[in-house]
Amino acid sequence: MKKDLRTAILSRRLALPPAEVAARSARIQERVWALPALQGARVIVAYAACRNEVQTEKLINEALLAGKRVALPVTDINRQEIFMRAVGRYPEDLVPGVFGIPEPREACPAIAPEEIDLVLVPGVAYDINGYRLGYGRGYYDRFLPRLRPGALTVGLAYAFQIVPTVYPEAHDRPVRLIVTEEGIIQPLKKGSGAHGLQMHGADS
Repeated sequence: MKKDLRTAILSRRLALPPAEVAARSARIQERVWALPALQGARVIVAYAACRNEVQTEKLINEALLAGKRVALPVTDINRQEIFMRAVGRYPEDLVPGVFGIPEPREACPAIAPEEIDLVLVPGVAYDINGYRLGYGRGYYDRFLPRLRPGALTVGLAYAFQIVPTVYPEAHDRPVRLIVTEEGIIQPLKKGSGAHGLQMHGADS
């Protein structure tokens, strides 16, 4: 089920024309930049978008100009994990990395998980409870639990990437917000007596 869902969503995402990727991504980045948690964050983690993921370059550069520390993932394929390095210039501080994904050069300083205030999380799909379908390698599944309890995790996705379920497993941890071009989704907490999500619409 997960494999079929991943294939279907990735095929649709890869079929997006460049102009549509740019337009949708611009709206998403505007929404993220307006988040009070983002404005108050001192250390954020972003990602270098590839294969028609939601673009992040404008958001990264705005954060750097605002004096925030911005880190991006580096993949350690031997240990099967990601760790974060801070960039001072984007994209100049990036080099080709594992799986063809640009990542910070070795000279960039490492950022410990407990230093991070907010993480922008890429994904193939998200469900209405905030659970994420990744690319099947589990790197973010192993990294996110290492964050301090107060860190905010924000999934970035196009509206069509939001599905009823991604078939989460016991070890999966939901993100606390999802931002799409159509609005901000706040999954309801377990134990609240409700299920599903709260959606802040296009004018929020």
